[in-house]
Parts: sequence; structure tokens; C-alpha cells
Amino acid sequence: MASRARLEGLGRALRAVQRVPEAMREARSETLHEWAETVQDGAEERVPRRTGELWAALDHRVDERYGRAEVGVWEEDQLEYALYVEKGTSSMDDQPYLMPAFDEARPAVPAKYRAAFRRHMGGGE
Repeated sequence: MASRARLEGLGRALRAVQRVPEAMREARSETLHEWAETVQDGAEERVPRRTGELWAALDHRVDERYGRAEVGVWEEDQLEYALYVEKGTSSMDDQPYLMPAFDEARPAVPAKYRAAFRRHMGGGE
């Protein structure tokens, strides 16, 4: 005697599994952009503003293809000065602005990624 079992919701489960890779990419992209903006904002709040040039040179960029975000200074005329302010010199005390902003934003990243992933999977916050 043959028995039959009916699986309820199998189609819905398979569709959800198929959405996982795209939801992961979207969540990663969203999280990277949010993290980079948060770090940049934190660095801008901390950076000394004697002339405002270093503050104006702070920027972020996100490479979604490789899942990488960077926050820093890329303007050639501000690079050396940016390092001197962050790390100090023999004649100038350090005034860290970038690393404290990075350290402050880092702990929230996993929770923000999980929330973004759930949203992109259709699960809300």
C-alpha cells in the first residue's frame, strides 16, 4: 500500500530560498552605504576645522561589486595633512577623527545588515 504525503508551502519556501542571494547583495550594498555615510559624518564632527579644507576633503566611496567601503581623504593636497592630524607629529599632538568615527560605527554593522536582509527578504524590520 502506497502512502502519500502532501507538503504544504514547499513552493513558497523554494521561492524564498531563490531570493536569498539577491537579498544578501542588496542588504550588503545598503549596509555599506549606510556605514560609510555614518563614518564620514562622525569624522566630520571630530575633525579640527582651522581652515575647513580637511573637513571638506573627507569623503566616502563604495565598491558594490567587491563589497567594500572606504572613508577618507583622496585629495592630493590634503593627504599628508590628514595623516598628520590623525596621527600627530613630533611637533603636533594627534587629533584622531577618522579612527574614532570608524570604531564608533563598527558595532552596529551586523545588526544593520541583518535588518536590511530581513527587509529585502520581505520580512520587514
